Amino acid sequence: MDHALKVSSPAPPELPVVAVDRTTAARLGGLVALLRPRQWVKGGLVLTAPLLADPVTAARHLVPLFGTVLAFLAASSAVYVFNDLRDRERDRLHPTKRLRPLASGLVSASAAVTLLAVLLAATAAVLPLLPPMVALIVGGYLAINLWYCLSLKHQPLVDVSVVSLGFVLRVLAGTVAVGIEVQPALLIGVYCACLALSLGKRRHELAAMLAAGGEAAAHRPALRAYSVQFLDHVVVVNLVAALVGYLAFVWVSTPPYGPVTAALTFPFAAFAVHRYLQMVTVGSSGGNPTEDLIRDRALLVNLGLWTAVLAQAVLASIW
Repeated sequence: MDHALKVSSPAPPELPVVAVDRTTAARLGGLVALLRPRQWVKGGLVLTAPLLADPVTAARHLVPLFGTVLAFLAASSAVYVFNDLRDRERDRLHPTKRLRPLASGLVSASAAVTLLAVLLAATAAVLPLLPPMVALIVGGYLAINLWYCLSLKHQPLVDVSVVSLGFVLRVLAGTVAVGIEVQPALLIGVYCACLALSLGKRRHELAAMLAAGGEAAAHRPALRAYSVQFLDHVVVVNLVAALVGYLAFVWVSTPPYGPVTAALTFPFAAFAVHRYLQMVTVGSSGGNPTEDLIRDRALLVNLGLWTAVLAQAVLASIW
């Protein structure tokens, strides 16, 4: 008699128990960590268009400009807290996210809800001080991202599109805050660059979970619709589109030296693209784009040189 041989798939490895420091100082540190202060660098996108396209006008509108930065910092931190509240059970299945304050039990859900209420109140307090259109953009950012936390994050491609839209709204808000002309090429470039970074993050999560022998979708259901090969392709497509958008923006925003500026800074932009692709596909980075980009020495040196050349071009266009 033939007997069917049943082979069960290996169970995902159990994660070690996390020892939690429950002192008052540790809890306060956990509340601060919920705000994701390392992600506040993203608020700098509000300054991008004003500083590159019209720094003189930007200097005349510092109050609404930095008010916009503060509004986005408060709104984005509120989104992070809300997201961690919603995902604390799922985060416990992730090898690194299980160390987050809520997932690890360092911060209680009630404390996080209180912090969320404070952040939303702070955002609401700042909005009346901003131009009405900027307040509308910040409100739209908050609404879209809360919707993302509730359901959109589980929709393949929609998830990364919404994340990228949040960065575009930052750039757009900074443009409107100082009253300068909207730069479509810059918005397209920022959208495509941030889409590439978000897709690179999904690639890292998918590859890491598969390598560990776990079910990738256990932590992020949208990963079921992705493959590493597919993500490699779309990351490259969006990085190329970001390059084109950047060149188009620089070409028209720094007259009369736009073409020269584009030619001189293209090598820096191209190096950034190549280095990021190397980090993601060869070095297995990409899980935290912000950390990866600010810790890589090659990218930092490249950014410094890139910024110096751009600054010279902007100053030359003013004089």
